[in-house]
Amino acid sequence: MCDLNQQLTADLNWYVILNETSDGQPQRWFYLNGGEDAQGIWLNTPYAEWREVMPNIARISPEHPFLDWITNESCADWGIVVGAEADFATVQAHFRSLTHVWLPAGEHVFFRFYDPRFALDVASLCDDEQRIALMGPTQCWLRVAAQEALTRVDNPAPISQTNFQARAFPWWTVPEAVLAGLSEDPGVLVNNLLQGLSEYQQALYDAYPEPVLRQKTERFVARYQGEEDGYLAAFIELIEQEQQRLGML
Repeated sequence: MCDLNQQLTADLNWYVILNETSDGQPQRWFYLNGGEDAQGIWLNTPYAEWREVMPNIARISPEHPFLDWITNESCADWGIVVGAEADFATVQAHFRSLTHVWLPAGEHVFFRFYDPRFALDVASLCDDEQRIALMGPTQCWLRVAAQEALTRVDNPAPISQTNFQARAFPWWTVPEAVLAGLSEDPGVLVNNLLQGLSEYQQALYDAYPEPVLRQKTERFVARYQGEEDGYLAAFIELIEQEQQRLGML
């Protein structure tokens, strides 16, 4: 656990963003390991009742026992660790403002800042100006899980708590270069499509065993030749058509 402990310095406040769509049940393990007062990020939004999938945020200390679970037992998509000079309410408000983001084509979608397999890739692919806007009042985002190397993305110029103003979502646009970078990594895209399918069409996601669905997703990614921002819609349509042929829809 030394690598993670060394990252959590005393000059910052530290938070965990818990991914409630993860099969690893991070919120349950947070409370079993001494966690207290995790709060929903989508509270006071139209998604306030989506408690089963709502990401949660909680304050932690550099000595918190939950860090042991993160380092030794967590799964890859449990959530992220966030460092900031800002207080809890400010950080919560910033992540709430990222509930939806714009795509370059003009549609807005849920932004999975709570899934480290996606969030840190997006942040790392941004240039400095884009990263400053995306990360807002936070100093750094950490991705760490059992049997994985720690990844850290730093904000070049965090917005001070005094200057921070909460925004209504969607306000941030995913840069085209970031989408292009994500599309060049098939593994990232496969994970994103599986996550998107589970969020938008849970019944379709549940229609297949996970290994079978992952194979279908990998084949789709390898063959897809459409627009970069059309991946998810085309993938959902493909699965719907297959289910219709099987007489399941």
